Amino acid sequence: MIGKQKRKGITKWLAISILLALVSVTTILQAYSFLGVSTRIASTHKYIKSHITNRKQNTSMVTENASIQNDNIFKYLEVKPVKSTSTRNIFTYNIPEYNTKSVNITPKALSNTSQKKITHIGFLKVHKAGSTTMQNIFFRFGLKYNLTFVLPEKGHYFLSTKSAMPVAPGNHRDILACHSVYSRNLFGSVLPEDTVNIGIIREPLERMISAAYYYRDVWKSPLLVKVPRLNFIHNLVNRPHLYELKPFTKTKNAMGQDFGFSPTTSINDTDYIKKHLDLLKKDFKQVLVMERFEESLILMKRTLNWDLADVIYLKTNSHAHQPVILTPYELDKFKSTCFLDYAVYETFYEIFDKKIAAEGPDFINEVEHFKSVLQLVKDFCELGTRKLLKIAQSAWNEPFEVTKQDCLYMQMKELKFVEFLKRRHRELNIMYDLMKNYDRNDVLRAQRFMSKRTRPVHHMWKTI
Repeated sequence: MIGKQKRKGITKWLAISILLALVSVTTILQAYSFLGVSTRIASTHKYIKSHITNRKQNTSMVTENASIQNDNIFKYLEVKPVKSTSTRNIFTYNIPEYNTKSVNITPKALSNTSQKKITHIGFLKVHKAGSTTMQNIFFRFGLKYNLTFVLPEKGHYFLSTKSAMPVAPGNHRDILACHSVYSRNLFGSVLPEDTVNIGIIREPLERMISAAYYYRDVWKSPLLVKVPRLNFIHNLVNRPHLYELKPFTKTKNAMGQDFGFSPTTSINDTDYIKKHLDLLKKDFKQVLVMERFEESLILMKRTLNWDLADVIYLKTNSHAHQPVILTPYELDKFKSTCFLDYAVYETFYEIFDKKIAAEGPDFINEVEHFKSVLQLVKDFCELGTRKLLKIAQSAWNEPFEVTKQDCLYMQMKELKFVEFLKRRHRELNIMYDLMKNYDRNDVLRAQRFMSKRTRPVHHMWKTI
């Protein structure tokens, strides 16, 4: 009798061990094939602990129900953060504070440190408006604080509630940053009620020119490939009846489409256009301006109570093209064709300008400081001669570090990043199910079993 009970216990324990082993192997293979670096990836027990540590450090940033749930699942697993004691290959930079004393002010970045960071965000990813760089910022922020994303089951466009990957029971999604068309109902169906919506705009002609070259040369759009290359942009502008057959295309009212305007809208529907713009002004806490990108990020940082470290970036998804100058006649014709893009741009640019003016004299100083930090980050990531970059404390930021792993994430292509997050999403759901179906002692025994058979190695989440 005793022998049978012991055999039953061993079978159950081995079953759990096999489950953890499968997840561990999956994680290792995915990380190797995805990042393409020689760094070895940690075993599943360290992978779990890394997420648990982040969750415990940031429970104040998620809703109370989610915090209680996660604490119940992970409360018995403890891990100490890994700290490097080596001082080799490290640069520490002290950046000038740009005469903050001369204006006699208290920088907002440090005066707002007692406020919680906003972590429920709906980002409207507008085509060819710097939105891929913004998406990368939101993805890295979500990984850093162990948040959950709205991700489509297939592809990288989120177009309906049914297309979203499911979350574990009792959990919720925190950030939407994939391509989508704005709808109050759609965003509200997958994000918490206290979500802050962020958008981005770009001067319509510059956006159109960038999109035209990019989708012709990179995506090989059948419509754009047919346009004669000689006077390419002039052909698009002067002959919309030949090349812009649909109400919305990548080069015609694309911002209007992304912001949720109806495809049947005409230039004479002034009442509807005004009504929809009024709705957008209520729904969006902030709309960034690509031409004033650094200013936009500092304004967003203040709006969301983020740190300077949360908004650093490397420019991505840019495509060089020849400069284009339109005649006054062509410009008027283009404004008539892309009337929705201009309605969106002019409305939110005016709002943006007023918000910047209301920020006070320290705002420009913080923007200049931010540009200096970005240059250091760019040099660090491109040169590759040092392992760690340390940014010293200033009037606008606490000290923080940038690692080579951070550089890899900042340089990651959109489609790969989305697929990477999908795999992470599925693995987290597996972990939730595993914790739910087996008791604490079973999981701990299985972890000890796994730890004896897996060498401790550097893992991909340590620097996030």
